[in-house]
Amino acid sequence: MPYDGSLFFIKNGLIDFDANELCLYEDVWYYVSLGQVQLQYTGLAMHDGAWFYITDGILDTTVNGLIPYDGERFLFAAGRLVSEHNGLWLNAASIGGDRKWYFLAEGRVCSVSQVVMYDGAWFVVKNGIFDSSYNGTIEYDGATFKVVNGQLYG
Repeated sequence: MPYDGSLFFIKNGLIDFDANELCLYEDVWYYVSLGQVQLQYTGLAMHDGAWFYITDGILDTTVNGLIPYDGERFLFAAGRLVSEHNGLWLNAASIGGDRKWYFLAEGRVCSVSQVVMYDGAWFVVKNGIFDSSYNGTIEYDGATFKVVNGQLYG
């Protein structure tokens, strides 16, 4: 509801100053803080246990792929943080054609260098990205493995 040049969330005929969340109004999700719609806010907001991407105070369902936020990168789909994803993920939707496999934990790119399992096989990850250029051997779990194009054999 507009008032004094701003928009406010109304509940039972009064401004709901306790509203600090995403609020649905006429099929649009608005980010509300202290009862006021925050049209200048761009960032993340928690709603019903999940994180969502907000652009100019409104849930932005066009946000997809790896999105930088607070010095890290997170996986989003239709504006929601895909926190349930763990493991390797192919970044096919990002701007600029960055078709790399990233190692994610709870939807966040982890800048680790280690061996990880994906689809029943083991792969080398360097700084959070699958290293398909690695060839040679690697010590893992007390054994030596041959590595071809970043995949462990033997």
